[in-house]
Amino acid sequence: MAVLMENVEHVVGRARLTQEVWHTDELDSPRTLDVHVHWLRQKIEDNPHIPEYILTRRGMGYELHLGG
Repeated sequence: MAVLMENVEHVVGRARLTQEVWHTDELDSPRTLDVHVHWLRQKIEDNPHIPEYILTRRGMGYELHLGG
């Protein structure tokens, strides 16, 4: 979450998130990042299945959107 908060309204790539959070270039499973983002959404989104804050940017990464 900290990495996304430092980059509000900017897409943060999967590779960068993986590097900054786990300090590695590869995870055991490519779904690991997705699972962690899902858990974050469970905590902050009104409806995690229709996210308004942590948005997936297909083929690019994730973006923290604060609205407005």
